[in-house]
Amino acid sequence: MKAALEQLHRWIFLMQQVHEAKHYIARTEQLAHPELMQSFDEIWGVLLHFRGARNSYAKCFVSSGSGKTTLNAPTVFFTKPELVESHQRIMELRHKYVAHSDDNELEKTSFESTDTPSELVIRLQYALSFPFDRMYELRGLIQHLDGYVAEGLEKHVAGIARQVGKPVRILEGG
Repeated sequence: MKAALEQLHRWIFLMQQVHEAKHYIARTEQLAHPELMQSFDEIWGVLLHFRGARNSYAKCFVSSGSGKTTLNAPTVFFTKPELVESHQRIMELRHKYVAHSDDNELEKTSFESTDTPSELVIRLQYALSFPFDRMYELRGLIQHLDGYVAEGLEKHVAGIARQVGKPVRILEGG
């Protein structure tokens, strides 16, 4: 029984990550309208929620701490192989933009310099862009992952019920 409950905890961790990803992608969609993205604060707010959605989604697929489950993309997308390419793009974006400081499609820093006889002028440049196509891609991946995790949790709970010989009821909160 103890092993089954430990495995249940792993499914609950995944469910929590999916819940967070759904929240963050919904907020991203609410805020990601050109008329609402006029200042750096507004743009960074959208990028912050998008980053949260990507991180929560990715936590399900990257190595986790002790007692956590790492999902295998080929297994998760077995019934929807057309999503594998999108998954790989989102994971690459997570690795380059969030986990590391590699060149990426969201942020670019550079400078221009002008050398005059009286001074050297350096103009700092910071360019931001928001990948609307990646937002919709991530939303679809999160929806699929939500179904996968819900089904896995449901099967696991049914297995515990068979093992203990009575219904298992899960309550939220506490």
